[in-house]
Amino acid sequence: MKTLKHIAAAGCSLFLLTQCATQDEVQNLQRQLRAVNQRVEDVRTNTVGQMQKRQASSVNKLDQVEDETSRIRSSIEENTSQNAQFRDQVNQSISRLQTSVDSSKSSQEAKIVELNQKISVLEEKLAMVSENFSRAQQERIAEAEKRAQAAAQKAEAAKQKAAQAGAAATQPVPPPPTPAAAPSSGTTGVVKVNPDSKKTKVAAATPAPPEPTAAKKTPEPTKEKEQAAAPAKQAAAPAPEKAAPEKPASSTSDSFSSGMNQFKDKKYKDAYKSFEQSLSANPNGSQAAKSLYYMGESLYNQGEYDLAILDYQKVISNHGKDSLAPSALLKQGMSFEKLTDHETAKIIYKKLINDYGGSSEASQAKERLGKL
Repeated sequence: MKTLKHIAAAGCSLFLLTQCATQDEVQNLQRQLRAVNQRVEDVRTNTVGQMQKRQASSVNKLDQVEDETSRIRSSIEENTSQNAQFRDQVNQSISRLQTSVDSSKSSQEAKIVELNQKISVLEEKLAMVSENFSRAQQERIAEAEKRAQAAAQKAEAAKQKAAQAGAAATQPVPPPPTPAAAPSSGTTGVVKVNPDSKKTKVAAATPAPPEPTAAKKTPEPTKEKEQAAAPAKQAAAPAPEKAAPEKPASSTSDSFSSGMNQFKDKKYKDAYKSFEQSLSANPNGSQAAKSLYYMGESLYNQGEYDLAILDYQKVISNHGKDSLAPSALLKQGMSFEKLTDHETAKIIYKKLINDYGGSSEASQAKERLGKL
């Protein structure tokens, strides 16, 4: 019984204790609920307001973004249309430029063809003039050689006569066999006697040799004739006189230097002859281009522009890599200007600019070409 009482007492106490504990917990839970409710209210008042504000600002930003997007879209569309217009304009400009380039190219080709035709005609004219000039020069040289050979033959005949007269003078003079064999006053110093006396020819007692007078009468050849007839003199000269061929070896430089001195003294005719002698003595030497160029200069300074063009052309054709080739081209163009052939002068100046663009003569050609 006691145990049951104790158990019942314990159960009652336990029930009381549990009941007390649940009331405290309920109170705590109520307090917590109130706190939670208060927080919820605070969240509602603060967070919701902020969220609403944020939503409002987001809506405003979205509106701004939409406006900006519409503006960008409109600007893109406008740029697209402008680009299309610009592309059309560029294509039209390119087509017009292409047509103009084609037309200018065709006109330039026509001009080039015309210039080439003019150049060919000019080259033919130059070739004809050069051929005529060379033919005339060869004829003059041949004539000078003939004269020099004739003079050399006369001089040789005079030498032989003088040698025969000297040899006859050293022989003893025999007495005349008969009065009929005596020389008459009009004889030339050689007397024929009777064949029966077995004597062929003897000199007269008082010979008067006419050889010195004959030698004086022969004209003294000029420098040109001497140089032109040098081979004939060497062939006709007697064996002891072998020192004569040494003169042409040193005459080349002497002729060129004398020609330069005469050119500086403005003696252009004499200078031309000296340069011509230097060239004929050594046509392939180191002074050949200079000789031809200064031959042209001598003719140019005398006003013989057509002949000067030929000598300048020889420098250009035969010595194109020489330093005087640009100067020869320039003076050739100036010669055509003097002859009032301005079209040919333009062609020459353009050729000089194309072939020798870095030279000082090319800059002078540009200046003269601009004035034509």
